[in-house]
Amino acid sequence: MIQPRDRKKNLRIELPSSNFLPCFLVLLVSILSPLPVESASTTIGMPTAIPGITALPVNFSFLQSDHYSPENRSAVDSVMIPLKRAGRLLLVEAIVDGVTGNLVFDTGANGLVFNSTYFRKYEKYGGSSSMGSTGAIGTVEQITLEKIEIANLTYRKVTADVTNLGHIENRRGVKILGLFGFNMIRDFEVHIDAKMNLLKLYRIDKAGNRVTPGASKFHADISQKCSTLSNILFLQGKIGGKNLTFCFDTGAEINVISSYSSKNTLSTLTITRRSGLNGVGSVRTEVLFGRMNDFSMGNKPLNGMETIVSNLDALSEVYGTKVDGMLGFNFMEQGVVRINFVRKEFGIQLMRGEEK
Repeated sequence: MIQPRDRKKNLRIELPSSNFLPCFLVLLVSILSPLPVESASTTIGMPTAIPGITALPVNFSFLQSDHYSPENRSAVDSVMIPLKRAGRLLLVEAIVDGVTGNLVFDTGANGLVFNSTYFRKYEKYGGSSSMGSTGAIGTVEQITLEKIEIANLTYRKVTADVTNLGHIENRRGVKILGLFGFNMIRDFEVHIDAKMNLLKLYRIDKAGNRVTPGASKFHADISQKCSTLSNILFLQGKIGGKNLTFCFDTGAEINVISSYSSKNTLSTLTITRRSGLNGVGSVRTEVLFGRMNDFSMGNKPLNGMETIVSNLDALSEVYGTKVDGMLGFNFMEQGVVRINFVRKEFGIQLMRGEEK
């Protein structure tokens, strides 16, 4: 169950805080450099150097629909969508009103966000100024798109936020039309296979059951009931035996632990270095890089995952609930993830040692 945000803090590691107006959480490590995009046919190989964290929006636009259903949803029982990689960002190829490019798969955002670079001529409405955790972001407005095509899924008359996402393109060297989260695919059972670079969608009925039950059976090593807020997924995990609430965020290139965690929680981490953190504003702060040595989920230990320690007050504010951490790419590479929004079920089929 999602708990209301607790203002009481157990601060062990001092990191600079920042002002925030709910619209964006921005984390951007200054050492980033453009990385090549890896296609679905490319074998994933993790670099030894941490590639950093790219600034991605966390938007709660009340003008957007809670979720969109593709017009041909009933025509297919399953959809296989190849994933590309830019660093540790997961991308899908899409055509948006005739413009071909990439969408970042980002489940930390509850709605659609598009890059104003490619959608300047649309009529805009609902503009507002926003701040990020490291400084000013700019204006976020809304537009209506006529048609979005992802694999063989087609969406029409879609309302989306639009803002400048040029910082992602500049640091990743790839054309980014925008980003999308669960509001586009929550009508399906979602499987994320980061090793094989594949997003699998299985059509489900109103009760959350697959319409073709026998197709590609999934055997979870870890399973739990998940909590949701709008289109954001929250999971329970343990560090040092303490139950913590994590946001599951496919747009996070590395796991994050709150710097306001208890001393017992933070003492389990191995801190390896500090690094500068820049947003698209002028403020610079620092984060700590390290490894999670005592993380478990469903009594299964998942140790050695890379993490940063950072102030997550901004994320807690925008989500309206206390967030102890984020589980991102390092978590997804542990195995194949399954999410069923209708049944509020989360599972992960862990990779065996020889598969890693």
